[in-house]
Amino acid sequence: MGRPNGDRVVKKCLLIKLEVFKLFNKLRVKKFIKEVRSNLGSKESELIKAFANLKNFSFPEDASVLIINTTFSYDTGFYLAVNEDMFDEVVRVSGDSVYTYGVDLVDDFILYSRDKIGFVNFYDENDLEEVVMKEVSQWIKSCFDLAQVTLPLPIYFRYPDEEDALNLVTGKWEDQMEIEL
Repeated sequence: MGRPNGDRVVKKCLLIKLEVFKLFNKLRVKKFIKEVRSNLGSKESELIKAFANLKNFSFPEDASVLIINTTFSYDTGFYLAVNEDMFDEVVRVSGDSVYTYGVDLVDDFILYSRDKIGFVNFYDENDLEEVVMKEVSQWIKSCFDLAQVTLPLPIYFRYPDEEDALNLVTGKWEDQMEIEL
C-alpha cells in the first residue's frame, strides 16, 4: 500500500527537478545573450567609424548596392561588398585604385565562447542561432543609424543562405529575390 505514495513522491521530485533545470537553462540563455551583447558592444565604435568612413569612398559605375556579409559563427567579422546586384560583386578592374570594391568593416572577433561541455546541444535546443541573428542584426542597424551617414547606394545586411536581407536605411527585412535596384 505504500507504493502509490512513493510513486507520487518520485513524480513530484522529477517535476521539481525539471523546473529547476528549466530555470537553470533560462539563466544560462540570459547569460549567453549578455555575452553576445557585450562582445558586440566592444566593437560598436569600430563599426560606427567604419560606416561613417564609407562616405569617403568612390564606388564603380556599375555598382548598384552595398552588401554587408558576415561569417556566421562563434567568431565573426563583417565585410562590405560592392555589388552590381544582390548576388554578384562588381568585377574588380585590374590596376584600378580609384574605386572601392570591398572593405572589411570589422575584423573577426569572438562573438561567444563555445568551449563549454554540452554547448552544441545547449545552442541547438534553445534556438540560439535565431537569437544571435536577431542581436547581430539589431546591432548592425543601430551602428548604422549612429553613424548618421548618407550613401549614394542602397545598403543591406544579410546572412549566408538566408532569403531576406536587412535594408539598413528602412530597417525592414526584404526578400532578396524581390529587391529592385
